[in-house]
Amino acid sequence: MRRTPCLRVYQTSVGFGIIVLTMGLLGHHRMSVAAEGVKELGPPVDVSFIARLDGTEQRYVIQKPRDFREDQPYSLLIALHGHGSDRWQFVNDGRGECRAARDAAAKHQMIYVSPDYRARTSWMGPAAEADMLQIIDDLHQQFRIEKVIVSGGSMGGTSAMIFAALHPEVVDGAVSLNGTSNMAEYEGFAKEIAESYGGTKAEVPAVYRARSAELFPERLTMPVAFTTGGRDTLVPPDSTLRLAAALKARGAPVNLLHRPEGGHDSSYEDSLQAFEYVINKALATPEFTPRIMLKEGPVKVVCLGDSVTGVYYHTGGRRAYPEMLEVGLRKILSREDITVINAGISGNTTQDGLNRLDTDVLAHHPQIVTISFGLNDVTRIPLETFRANLELLTKRCRDAGSEVILCTPNSVITTASRPIEKLLTYCDIIRAVGREMNAPVCDQYLSGTKLLTRAPWTWRLTLSDEIHPNMAGHKRMAEELCRTITGKGVSLDQVGPLHPSLPRLASLLKEDRPIKVLAMAPYNELIGNAIKNLKPTAQVEVSGWDTKGKSIAALEAESKALVRNLKPDLVLLAVPRSASAKVDEEFVRNFSWIMNWALSFAHQEWDCIVIHPSVADPDSKGSTDETYRQLVHAQDLGLIDRKPDDRATAAELLSNGIKQAVE
Repeated sequence: MRRTPCLRVYQTSVGFGIIVLTMGLLGHHRMSVAAEGVKELGPPVDVSFIARLDGTEQRYVIQKPRDFREDQPYSLLIALHGHGSDRWQFVNDGRGECRAARDAAAKHQMIYVSPDYRARTSWMGPAAEADMLQIIDDLHQQFRIEKVIVSGGSMGGTSAMIFAALHPEVVDGAVSLNGTSNMAEYEGFAKEIAESYGGTKAEVPAVYRARSAELFPERLTMPVAFTTGGRDTLVPPDSTLRLAAALKARGAPVNLLHRPEGGHDSSYEDSLQAFEYVINKALATPEFTPRIMLKEGPVKVVCLGDSVTGVYYHTGGRRAYPEMLEVGLRKILSREDITVINAGISGNTTQDGLNRLDTDVLAHHPQIVTISFGLNDVTRIPLETFRANLELLTKRCRDAGSEVILCTPNSVITTASRPIEKLLTYCDIIRAVGREMNAPVCDQYLSGTKLLTRAPWTWRLTLSDEIHPNMAGHKRMAEELCRTITGKGVSLDQVGPLHPSLPRLASLLKEDRPIKVLAMAPYNELIGNAIKNLKPTAQVEVSGWDTKGKSIAALEAESKALVRNLKPDLVLLAVPRSASAKVDEEFVRNFSWIMNWALSFAHQEWDCIVIHPSVADPDSKGSTDETYRQLVHAQDLGLIDRKPDDRATAAELLSNGIKQAVE
């Protein structure tokens, strides 16, 4: 089973934003005194993670921008060290290339990351490549990453271009300081490179060819900058000069700083100029003039759509993206007079939207209407009818004085009833209607597929099932709508569950009414006392749910058959570590559906809280421990967990968790 990385952080915790990958120079060792730019970025944090490729422990250093805010998106600058060095080189070294990388990241308020990428003699071999993809995916999971820039010097500069050519869909800019662009012809460090690449040029020629950026100029459409020295004999500049010429001939954005008398280093000024060129190009966005002009005074938005818009079990039964949109708009605009009304109903198509437009939308006299259909239309509404319905919805809203934003559906896992190829044609209709009617389009599908391409595991954890996003996915959808409306980015990832997180239990306790509980073992033996600690006179009826020896698939089946038929007041889910799965995808699907089936279909009718395995078993660790936490957070449910070094009993943690959840 692929292991979800368990991160261990040394020093203080750090947030993420823009990531710049910078690779170090040959033969340079770290210095103990931090350079000027490091202080502006904040203290470095050393992070260890378990590589999915081979289960080994790997490391990177991260520094967040000064004045980092959890509610803001950032871009990422990744710094990779050079031959013979390690992750600390571009964090601590005082030479010009390293200072320029740090200063550029600090100036542009980027998140700065310097990985080992398989340590001192990497040259971006297959293992280093896999680690880089994993780090970028993990950072997308933790933070809102907008752009990714890779850079480095010598081996690092070489590796930056290798990675950019191998994964152009992941990279928004690349800086190569004194690197080579053709590993098939490079003669240096042959023994070390063969070890990293799994053989010599004669033995694995395809590996060397794939890592020769010069051979793939068509892939390098992102901004690129090179520094080279004419007298550099350690890493000769010839292949990089040829690549720069080829990119220029193709009209690609490229900046070459060649010093004919230079050697195997770049000055601070040249290095900084290279970074500034790439960063300014990569981060530049067309000037955004919102076509939605928010008026002074109270603002009302109505979100019309299907089950992805409405409040259902996928997101915990209390909120969906319209409710998160209200949170996001209030954050961005620093206004409290914003109301978002959810008008989503499961199974609806554009035809249903037309049928209830007057009562569910226009009766509220909204300033803005968002229209999000397609996932059901694709199964039963012909394309031309779909187009006509969208046009009529837009016209009727405008005739009533409302601005309209059209939304494409979220990205999905293909199914027989909703094949992606067919869904794409409906997305194209939405975009076309937007162009023809001059209506803004919030392209949720494009945003989702971009995340899928760059961070596939992060994307997978935003889905409750094949087509419905969980709350983690809904937060991202709300963020996209916020950007469409205001032109500004926001991160909603840190918005936690509503309080109290067990509202029905709180109400029943207040009204002194009987409480019916369904609890997985061993908490069926503990929950009664936990509730009576809150109110000694509470009447509690507990039904136990035995999990011993059962697979996670069996627990999913039991959840489907048991909970909604029982209709309890409170469900305690405690899937043990022994209920494992062969692969991560199986675990995510089964665990998500255990939570889904444990909730009522639509608005929350009863409470549900999840208990982490560490509460009952503090002395063990499981490969899915972190995924467990991520999925509960993504479902917008409360989680009772054990903090590191907390030696409280399971009964104590349960009692405290229930108390906090009802207060």
